Amino acid sequence: MSDEKLIQRIVAEVVRRLKALEGGAVSAPIDPPVSLVTEDLVKSAISRGGDAVYVTPNAIVTPLARDLIRQQKVRLLVVADDETVVQEPQKSSVLAIGADHKGFELKKQIVLMLQDAGREVMDCGVHSPQKASYVGVAKTVADVVLEKNLMTGIVVDGGGTGAALVANKVKGIRAVSCHDVTSTKFARAHVDANILCLGVGVVGDTVAKEIVATWLSTPFEGGQYAARVREIDEVEGETRD
Repeated sequence: MSDEKLIQRIVAEVVRRLKALEGGAVSAPIDPPVSLVTEDLVKSAISRGGDAVYVTPNAIVTPLARDLIRQQKVRLLVVADDETVVQEPQKSSVLAIGADHKGFELKKQIVLMLQDAGREVMDCGVHSPQKASYVGVAKTVADVVLEKNLMTGIVVDGGGTGAALVANKVKGIRAVSCHDVTSTKFARAHVDANILCLGVGVVGDTVAKEIVATWLSTPFEGGQYAARVREIDEVEGETRD
């Protein structure tokens, strides 16, 4: 790799870290691809908090490195050329939100707050305070997050727990009911939760807005937590296949 392209990768990594501090979407760390993956190389990636090693096509992986990769659930990302990294598509920054009749008023306030901040919001209903079940709304938000490849969704109901239970029935969703800023930070940073559930009977309007702001500004830390999220996905796959 040329010095110019190496510098480009270093700059990209600096930008990635700045986005994390600002609460923006964070991509995987960008390292120069290697043609030989050794045990020491994998250990180095893990020690730096990473969960991926970038490799060239047809890269050689030593037996000890392969064992460590399996144990620590490290990903091998193939760099097709000097510029293109094969990885998951970038998630949309659009936010999906829905509420039952109990959460209707708070949902309106949250939507206005997000729009004032320049965020694009997809309102999944309900659109009036007439009585409605949280089950359908939570299912709709969960489906939209997956189908549109959104970064996150929010559901507002009476207690938050029911909506979380419904959303978690949808494969690929990690929904949590948060009652304060601390639980919100852990949900995003350590579990990479993708749907926030709020209960109007549990949190007031002001706290709810603080929770939403924290949710959107807290990046997933990756590293050891990425391995745990993959373990969660594996359990989900085992129980639903």
